Amino acid sequence: MRSLGVTWWLAVALAALSCSSGAPLPEVKVHASVSPIAAQALVTLAVNRRIARVVLVDDPAEADLAWFGDPVQALRHPGLLVPGSAPDASGVEARWKDLARRFFPVGARARILLVGPRASLPAQPRNLRDLADPRFAGQQALSRPDQGEGPATFAALALLSSEDAALGLARAIAAQRAQVAPDGPGVQARVSSGKAAFGLAGSEQGAAGAVSVAALEVVYPDQAGFGTLVFPTAAAVTQRGVEKSAVHALAGWLSGSDAEQLLVARTPGLMPLRVEVPVPPGVRSARDLRSPVLDWERLSEAERRVTPQLGLIFHP
Repeated sequence: MRSLGVTWWLAVALAALSCSSGAPLPEVKVHASVSPIAAQALVTLAVNRRIARVVLVDDPAEADLAWFGDPVQALRHPGLLVPGSAPDASGVEARWKDLARRFFPVGARARILLVGPRASLPAQPRNLRDLADPRFAGQQALSRPDQGEGPATFAALALLSSEDAALGLARAIAAQRAQVAPDGPGVQARVSSGKAAFGLAGSEQGAAGAVSVAALEVVYPDQAGFGTLVFPTAAAVTQRGVEKSAVHALAGWLSGSDAEQLLVARTPGLMPLRVEVPVPPGVRSARDLRSPVLDWERLSEAERRVTPQLGLIFHP
């Protein structure tokens, strides 16, 4: 581990020399499934900071560095990850990191409720279980639970209670004729148009919906209970990039406070993890929310078990 750390610092120093003013920037292939806005922000910022020329690739197997939406997505690719390769991400609480240093956090995203301001509801939804409330039958929306952010959401609920309880909630939501959208933006569109009164989405859709013409209300659910589900994004140096100095230079910068501040400012809904990073208007800091502490390995194992069941519940 010590030799890897020395190698990493040497790689960063060499990359810094190669990126001196006027020198061509080294190319780093990046797979970024976190969000299109965040991916494009990384492309721009890496050039502006004279670190690397980021080329986005769809296949993580072709990437030197991968930036996933949450730790579960990262752990779906164990063959690409390199234990001990992740920079420390100083200033970030240990709860957001990977003990094996296979990946490192770059901001976080929360699972929130979007509520239409003109929706006529018998009560205000404030908890995830409200998605299964018979009083809201047919008026709630969520993205496909077996895709995107859905598996990590229900896997987290399984850890906080039990798999039977998490799947029971999924069945109850389906029984209330919940509207199923293809993704988070689809949920936002349904609530904005009035087709749904409220819906479960990500904090990116919360930030976009709050400033949109629809002026959607953003609710961070379960603040009086176990807390809002918050997942750090997960960036990782891959097996393909572990020997490349420019990749470690990009990872070193991406794991730091400068990158977090810039990316949070340019990616609405990306939540800062560090105390010193300013919080943009309409966004909450992860440190200011009540949220459960999750074990990434156990979360990944639970995700593998519940995802097939979620597919059967909502798409029999």
